Amino acid sequence: MEPAQFERKIEKIKDEAGKNILSHFNRFHDRLFTSNNIFIAGYFALSRVTPDTSLLIVIVPLINLVLLILLEHLMMEKSRKEYMIDEMDDIDEFIRFAANKDNKTNIYSLLSAISTFCVFAYFIYMLVCQ
Repeated sequence: MEPAQFERKIEKIKDEAGKNILSHFNRFHDRLFTSNNIFIAGYFALSRVTPDTSLLIVIVPLINLVLLILLEHLMMEKSRKEYMIDEMDDIDEFIRFAANKDNKTNIYSLLSAISTFCVFAYFIYMLVCQ
C-alpha cells in the first residue's frame, strides 16, 4: 500500500471515529434527558402519593435538567463554531476554543451522568423511606 493511500485511510478512520464519538455522546445525553424526565414525573407522583412529601422535591431533577440543557448548549455552540471555521481569521483561536469546549463538554457530561445517578438514588431513597 502506498504511503499516500495509507494516509487517506487513516484520515478516513479518524473522521469516522470523530463522528462516532459525537454520535455516542448524543445518544448518551438523550438517555440522560429521558431518564431525568421520567424522574421528574416520578417525583411529582411521589409528592402526590405520599402526603408528607413536599412538592419541592421536584426541584432536584429540575436542577439536573438545567445542567443537561447547559451541556446541550455547549455542544451546540461548539458545533456552530466548527461549522463557521472557514469564516474565522485565526485558526489558532479556533484550536484554543475547540480544546477548551471539549474539556468543558467532557466535564459537564461526566457531571450530568453523576447528577442523574444522584437524582435516581435520591428517588429510590424517597420511595423506600416513605
